[in-house]
Amino acid sequence: MYATGTKASGGKGAADDVEKMEEERPVSDMEYCSAKDAWEKLRIRIKWTDPPISGDASTCMMSPLTIKLCIECEKPIILRNFSAFVWTHVYHQEAKTTVNKPSDKIVTLSSTRTIVVEDCEQFFKTLQDNPKGIYREIELKYKEDSRKWDETGLTTYEFSTVVYPTCFGEYRLTYNVKYIRPDNVKVMVWANEFQDDCRLLVTDPDPGNEWMKEISFSQMTQNMFLGNYKSILAAEDLGFDAVLNFDPETEMEADSVLSANITRAFQAMEVGTGAAFELPPEKIQDLVKWLWNVYPKYQKILIGDRDGISHAGSAMTSYIFANNPNLTFEEAYRYVSSRRFIYCHKGLKEILMESYPRD
Repeated sequence: MYATGTKASGGKGAADDVEKMEEERPVSDMEYCSAKDAWEKLRIRIKWTDPPISGDASTCMMSPLTIKLCIECEKPIILRNFSAFVWTHVYHQEAKTTVNKPSDKIVTLSSTRTIVVEDCEQFFKTLQDNPKGIYREIELKYKEDSRKWDETGLTTYEFSTVVYPTCFGEYRLTYNVKYIRPDNVKVMVWANEFQDDCRLLVTDPDPGNEWMKEISFSQMTQNMFLGNYKSILAAEDLGFDAVLNFDPETEMEADSVLSANITRAFQAMEVGTGAAFELPPEKIQDLVKWLWNVYPKYQKILIGDRDGISHAGSAMTSYIFANNPNLTFEEAYRYVSSRRFIYCHKGLKEILMESYPRD
């Protein structure tokens, strides 16, 4: 069943909003708290999961974590009436793709620095992320053509999704499936008994992950880009004339490879990398001012950190929000995240709303 009252032990990397867990706890008309009970009464159960419960699993921060679940039924089911979920407090960003280039729908006016939102609903859909580390559901999608059956008629269906953990720490997760009976009664089946969960350890990022293994940068506005540390070190060859860097290790190396022709600024955020770390409000305000001042002076500005998606992502989101009073925080965040895979730090929305209030 769901894991309640359990804190992860990773310090700031752990979920510290345990008192809020019940706010989003899934509910249903009927609830079965073990696969055994569900099979005896419904002839439906969660056959297996990956990561397994009960058991231990581990992954690296910002590496793809594939989550799977298999339903076993005595008879075939109507898929449109079924849904599957993992229940967890892992800080994460869900893998997503954009069908069309968002630049066709969101126009950036370089002179006024104002973003005009035009018919971009598809890019502002609610993202399945968790920047606060509270318990919530992540929906698992049905895996096409995964249906199988044996000689006795037992049928199985697989569901899965991919998420990227955005903070180190120790977490718990479990699973449930929901379906609607013909009489419209809503039923929920948990994978296992209360607190019999998977214990997931998220460690520091793998230096060879997809965000750091090669030069990577993405355009945000006409002359602003987000990039990783390799793009910072190659900034001169890439044509950048101004760089804002958040990574101290990269800054030391940049001193030896970048010439005085590039305007550089280094900003130590004084907090760790990971969604659980709240950025200091005064740092955010200073960043917004710096970006505002350099925007009209340079042709190609790079904002970067180790992977180009953490501190840099929050900085770019802050700049877009602060200078575009027509946008909500969610719109500013999705404007940036539709152009580059990023995550924002815990509390960023509240800090920005207080620093740059809307009418």
